[in-house]
Amino acid sequence: MTISETPETVVITGGTGYVGQHIIAQLLKSGYKVVAIVRSPARGFELIKQFNHPNLQTEAVDQLDKPNSIDFVLRAHKEATIFIAGAAVTDFTAKDVEKEILQKSNAIVKNTLESIHRHGEQIKRVILTSSSGSTIGPEKMFSYDAEYNDDGWSPLPYEAGLANAQMAYFVSKKFNEELAWKYVKENKTQFDLVSINPALCLGPAQFADDVSLVNDGGRLPSTTSFIANLLKLHKNDKVEPLAAGAVDVRDVAKAHVSVINNAKASGQRLVVEGYKFTNANAVNILKENFASLRDKLPDVEPIPASKFVEPDLRRSKAILGIETYYTLNESVVDLAKQLLTE
Repeated sequence: MTISETPETVVITGGTGYVGQHIIAQLLKSGYKVVAIVRSPARGFELIKQFNHPNLQTEAVDQLDKPNSIDFVLRAHKEATIFIAGAAVTDFTAKDVEKEILQKSNAIVKNTLESIHRHGEQIKRVILTSSSGSTIGPEKMFSYDAEYNDDGWSPLPYEAGLANAQMAYFVSKKFNEELAWKYVKENKTQFDLVSINPALCLGPAQFADDVSLVNDGGRLPSTTSFIANLLKLHKNDKVEPLAAGAVDVRDVAKAHVSVINNAKASGQRLVVEGYKFTNANAVNILKENFASLRDKLPDVEPIPASKFVEPDLRRSKAILGIETYYTLNESVVDLAKQLLTE
């Protein structure tokens, strides 16, 4: 990652989340100035304290789904040239999933783009954090031997998102991204659009204090729960046959930063996947790397790598230019070290 010779300012939403904190870390490491839009002044102070970096500042906006909510941020930061739209609705306890997930997430994307178009004339690129779930359906996403590439769209109809919160999340990613591409095309915006579509995100939290395994009070941001749940298993427990295309959260952050001034990324949908994840393989990695887990966790046969089918992501990988991706072993071990620390 090269250091930016002339520091640019990047505005980011969703910067307090699992992926967002890693993006901020990569931005600061690469020499960018960052304005993180957070939900409250208190969360902003916490983020500033965590990073302790002179190039990070925050602005509080409590409801991104409300029109004009970020207008004042764009007016106050005319130095900003890049906007990372990373905010996501991940409330899997929602009861009215259409209102609380589908409509709310759609409103966030719509209002964000409208505000940038009207009040962010200096913004030259918007980077939308989406999901590989917008490119392929859950059946292929949660598999280790499905064939797919980075040129498609999920076949899920809007109605599928009404089934439950998880399905609402996948459907929202597809329809949010479609909305974004349509908006840019129809409004001839001054900014171009790039979507980063990561597979299942694994790996450590940016700050170890943000994750904990302590009973119900444990803090498990986003998909860190996949590994946390495996750590909670005992010898006679069943290991569910879960599998998915996956990627280390640190590589997802690198992907966002790599497209900021990458001309080849303009107008591109880029899938970020580094390896195949299976519960069985992860359990074996944990047992191999932590002596305390060898007799505690269940015995389960790992899936041979020869059975994995790699997706055709040549276009995305060529544009992103990430030379070396983190491995499943690194992602599992680095997060487990955080979770096992009392």
